[in-house]
Amino acid sequence: MNIIIGKFGKSINFEPLQWGMIGGDSESAILAQSIAHLYPDDNFYLVSRNNFSKLSIDTQMKINKNNNLIDCWKNYDKSINNQDWLINYFKDIKIDFGLLYSGLSGSTTIENYMHTQSGEYAKPMSFSKNYTGIIAKFLNETNIPYMEIGEDSRFFPLVARDLHNRSKRILSVVDTVLSTKHIKSKENQSIVTTRTPVSDVGHSYAFLMSEDKDKLLDEPNKRNTLISIFMHGTASHHKTVNKGKIMEDYILNNFPETQIYGKWDLSTINKKYHGNIKEIPMIDLHDVLYDTKYSLLTGGSNDYPTSSKFWKFLMFGIIPFFYKKEDIEKFEISSFLYVKDGNELKNKIENLEKNVDFYNVIWYDLKNKIMKDDLWNGHRFFNNIEKWVKHEFGYEMKRKGTISYRSSSLFVKEKLNTLEEFF
Repeated sequence: MNIIIGKFGKSINFEPLQWGMIGGDSESAILAQSIAHLYPDDNFYLVSRNNFSKLSIDTQMKINKNNNLIDCWKNYDKSINNQDWLINYFKDIKIDFGLLYSGLSGSTTIENYMHTQSGEYAKPMSFSKNYTGIIAKFLNETNIPYMEIGEDSRFFPLVARDLHNRSKRILSVVDTVLSTKHIKSKENQSIVTTRTPVSDVGHSYAFLMSEDKDKLLDEPNKRNTLISIFMHGTASHHKTVNKGKIMEDYILNNFPETQIYGKWDLSTINKKYHGNIKEIPMIDLHDVLYDTKYSLLTGGSNDYPTSSKFWKFLMFGIIPFFYKKEDIEKFEISSFLYVKDGNELKNKIENLEKNVDFYNVIWYDLKNKIMKDDLWNGHRFFNNIEKWVKHEFGYEMKRKGTISYRSSSLFVKEKLNTLEEFF
């Protein structure tokens, strides 16, 4: 099969050292390199702008060992408008379907396409034109069926009103239905509403496809830091989620020495706690992560569970607590780890600190949760992808390969300062 893959609103970056603290930089790259390894008989066309062809030849060969990952933009002819390039590129190639990560977009993405109320053409901002519009126009012109993927509910369904070829389904972390408004077509610009089903495919499993299971600890190590927080205080999907208040109520009022690592708007935190905030990414915090006993898992949406951060904490041997019951249900873990307020969190941590046997029971239960091979080899994630591909498009994907290239989003800096890098 010929399958398009990519991400709306952003280029795909295959260089882990360039992945930022926020924005899901790693997701689309991990999907691309993993799916190309697992399905050697299928061709995967990168329709997003990307840097794959700028990687070293050695790295390209490791990622593209089956010669089935194709960079559509490698030989882009700049004499052709970038919004027409994919239409030109695929004129003799039949595409079966697409799997595209949701992302940031303006309401207008395609040049000379959608009218304003005054009858003029709406003008897209450059980021929407160059990173979403290039895909949106291609999808509209070809009517290729596709599904969106993603766990950040702020970005789906795609808000682009000039994208009328809407995704058949959104593959995410919950089962629900979402609505979006868009023009009916270029010729008929009346506004219509499309309801899109959202299905839980265990998106957090995708993170582990690019990590090394051998990094897991065999047993609890001695830890001197009682609690640390690793999260961002950026905008939430639901405005009722006040991350600053959560930090104060659950953490800072009970554990005032706690360090919070992430990107924050300090206006959301009481000034007396500003010294607790450290804008440092997890890849630079391994010594802190391995020294921390407990943390609190938080999210920016009321109805969406926290996702890959859960597995990251387990990789470093940290016991996470949750303030949302759906997280406990999602990961099928002990209800003891749910805390309804800061006092309960404090009491439960004190309980664990007094009872080392109980601490060990919780720790090993969590370790057993992450030990299962199907989390690491991509099978659990792609079992779900395959199910919906067959349901929506009628195709059966043949998973014959194995993942042999992993680009960690956590341990990337361990590869630095080697003799090879020095020379």
